[in-house]
Amino acid sequence: MILRRQRPVAFQRVGDRTLIRLEEEERLMLVDLAGQFRSVVADDHDPGLRRLYPTAYPNNPEWDADYASLVHDDLVRLRLEAADTVEATAGSPSLADDELADWMQVLNGLRLLLGTRLDISEEDQFDPEADDAPARALLAWLGFLLEEAVAAAGEPDGTNA
Repeated sequence: MILRRQRPVAFQRVGDRTLIRLEEEERLMLVDLAGQFRSVVADDHDPGLRRLYPTAYPNNPEWDADYASLVHDDLVRLRLEAADTVEATAGSPSLADDELADWMQVLNGLRLLLGTRLDISEEDQFDPEADDAPARALLAWLGFLLEEAVAAAGEPDGTNA
């Protein structure tokens, strides 16, 4: 399913808040996706998560293992909290800065997870007839939302329109 957007901007900065300009269907889909994301992150065994926890020291496996042991649990906790925030605020008219940051974290995490599962590369072309076309369309939509959220976050004076 490809969602057709009615509005050109998904997020709009107004003062110290960011308006969520998504349709109800989109909000419900994001709640569902955030719940799925939470389940995968909490399980912590999905090979698709590898891009969420990149190697810090590629030339030194021992240092990398030490680093991972120090930060991994905190990263899992932060991602779980971010998924909770998306679910809790999806029906809100606007987001505070910390809530928008959580949305961006979940949107990016979902993109990385889905892109890894689809084995997406820079050279890939979208084929609307392919079996994985709906998943690739979802990936593109998540990318659009992330781009809009980042743009809104970068507009401190509320001029993003």
